Amino acid sequence: MLEILYYLQGHQSVYVGIVGAGIGALAAAIALRRARVAVTVLEAAGELLEIGAEIQMTPNVSVLLQRWDVADVIEDSLVQIEELNMRRKDGTLDGHTDIPVVEKALGRPWWLVHRAHLHEGIAVTAKRLGAAIHTNSRVVSLDHQAGGKVTFDLCRGADGLNSIVRSTLFPDVRPDAKTTNCAYRAVIPYERIRQDSIAKELIQKQTMEVWMGCNAYIITYPISAGELFNLVLSHHRPEKVYATQPDVPTEELRNEYKDFDPRIKCIVDMIHETSRWALLVTGPLKSWSSPQKNVVLMGDAAHSMVNHMAQGAATSMEDGAFLAKCIGAVVQGKLSLRKAITLYEVERMPKAFLKQQVSFLNGAIWRLAHGPKQQARDAAMAPDLEREYHVRSSNIYGDPQTVVDVYGYDVKVHAEEALEHFTNAEKDEYLGTGIVPGLEKYMGWFMKLPANQPHSKL
Repeated sequence: MLEILYYLQGHQSVYVGIVGAGIGALAAAIALRRARVAVTVLEAAGELLEIGAEIQMTPNVSVLLQRWDVADVIEDSLVQIEELNMRRKDGTLDGHTDIPVVEKALGRPWWLVHRAHLHEGIAVTAKRLGAAIHTNSRVVSLDHQAGGKVTFDLCRGADGLNSIVRSTLFPDVRPDAKTTNCAYRAVIPYERIRQDSIAKELIQKQTMEVWMGCNAYIITYPISAGELFNLVLSHHRPEKVYATQPDVPTEELRNEYKDFDPRIKCIVDMIHETSRWALLVTGPLKSWSSPQKNVVLMGDAAHSMVNHMAQGAATSMEDGAFLAKCIGAVVQGKLSLRKAITLYEVERMPKAFLKQQVSFLNGAIWRLAHGPKQQARDAAMAPDLEREYHVRSSNIYGDPQTVVDVYGYDVKVHAEEALEHFTNAEKDEYLGTGIVPGLEKYMGWFMKLPANQPHSKL
């Protein structure tokens, strides 16, 4: 995806061209149209499609779907779970989160949805708001210094892992597999699981389940209005994986999880075809823009991340919403385009970096080998099982601090506060709002305490 913003010099009008029509790009189109910005979307494919199955709309972005009325379009496809259970690979329950408690605390839902349904809903909403979407339109090169048939004041690149825009700005940057970690993905019809006397125990309620093992985990949850059981199966390979590997032998997948809980193993054995997905990370980059501030990146083009916190698409959607607020200020004559891009970079770059790091840490927590660190992790989760109040948990999905930092984040509030601070600051004095906390709170703390202490009851 590549977004191109046409700024009409001497006027308070902004025309935005978005090349690519993925979830992040179309979300940006919605946010820009709501800011009264004209938008044209150019998609290389012959039709609008979204690759993949599941996606979590955690509370930090479910609130955007509500504000943008996308939720009304796809409401029949949205699933809300009752609880999250953290288990050892043998099925032993270590941690628990009451999802309705999180939702009530934040005033927002936690939704699970099929990517195709979400993508369709976002596309429908963008069209209703007046965004023009054209397929069979491909951008193959970019020159941000020379003029041509049309000259743009700003080009925004959201063209994913293989970004043309990023390679133009930063030719030496490549998405990297930081470790040998990768993932299988699969979906199984619930009806089939109900027919299995062992596996059906797992679907008595709508839950998210995580099975944690040494260098491997499985996370499952319902999608497609509860008709499909989604699995993401994290594991390591002897070598790094840099591209999707289709048609992985199912025997290889099954051997990877042969020692897991018999209930989930039964479901894994139902998988008849799968692919291995690379987990590639981009950056952190020193800049998301050209020196002239006429080209800027977003989404996976700027900050692709591992999947352990379900924040890749969410962060891209936040990028689009934040920049739309900045461009809206340009339309209103409150900000120059250069300053809008500066503000976007200063505020969004540290937030994306935080998400990248917390995602790494959560994956590491879930894949700890048996030993003192694993025992400390489990002890820190233990109060969850008794529904005891605590201010820290190694179950990051339910950890109160993470809930506030990640799921409680409101990009609208952040953008409005940043705009106010930025416009009131002297020209060279704006230092940002300081949104990145220390990462020690997420993992290191529970490893430094004896395993026999009630870590979470601080």
